[in-house]
Amino acid sequence: MLVWLLVAMFVSGWLGCFARYAVDAETVKNTESVAKPLDWRALWSVFVLGAAAALVVPLFLSIGNNSIIEDILGPQTTGSVADEMLIVVGFCVLAGATAPTFIDSLAQKALSLAHKNAGKIEVLNEKADENLDLVTEQIEASDRSKPGAAPQAVKQPAELPNVGSDEKRVLAALNNAGFRRRSVSGIAKETHLGKNEVREILAHLIEAGHVSAMQSARTGVVLYELA
Repeated sequence: MLVWLLVAMFVSGWLGCFARYAVDAETVKNTESVAKPLDWRALWSVFVLGAAAALVVPLFLSIGNNSIIEDILGPQTTGSVADEMLIVVGFCVLAGATAPTFIDSLAQKALSLAHKNAGKIEVLNEKADENLDLVTEQIEASDRSKPGAAPQAVKQPAELPNVGSDEKRVLAALNNAGFRRRSVSGIAKETHLGKNEVREILAHLIEAGHVSAMQSARTGVVLYELA
C-alpha cells in the first residue's frame, strides 16, 4: 500500500505542476505573439517541483493533526482506503499546482511549530530539574534518621549573619529544620525568589563563608547548607 500511495502522490504532484504550466503557457500565448515551447529545463523543473510538493503533503497533513496517511496504511476496507486516497491525491494536485508558494509557506509553518515545541520542551526540562531538586531534598531529609548521619545544625536568628533582606530569606530557608540540605529550586519555592536570584545570593554567601555547597551522591544535584 505504501508503494501505491507514493506513486499516486508523485503522479498527482506532477499533474498539478503540468496543469499550472499549461495555465501559464496559455496566459503567455494570449499576451505574446510567439508562445514559448516546453523545453527540457522547464520539464525538469515541473518534475522536481511536483515531486517535492507531493512529498511534503504528509507534513502538511500532520501539522493539521490529520491522520489520513496513517489510516490509509493501516488495516481498512477497500472502499474507505479509496476515499482517503482520493483526498490525498487532491491535496497533491493542489500542492503541485502551487508548488513554490506551497513549499515556502509550509516551511515557515514547520519552523514556527518547531520553535514552539522547543519552548515547550525547555519548560518540561525546567520542571523535571525542579522536581529532581525537590526529591533530592526529601532524600537528604530522610537520611537524617539513619545511624551516623550528621544532624541538621539549626541556628537561632541571632546567630545568622547580618545581611540584606533577600539574603536573610535564603538563610532562613537553609536554616529550615525540616531539611538537611537545600536545593536552588527548594529555596526559590520557599522564599518566592527567582532561581537566578537565589543562585546569585548563594554565590555571595558562599564567598562570604556563610554557606557551603556539596553535590548529592545519589542524584548529582548541588545542595547547600549553612557553614
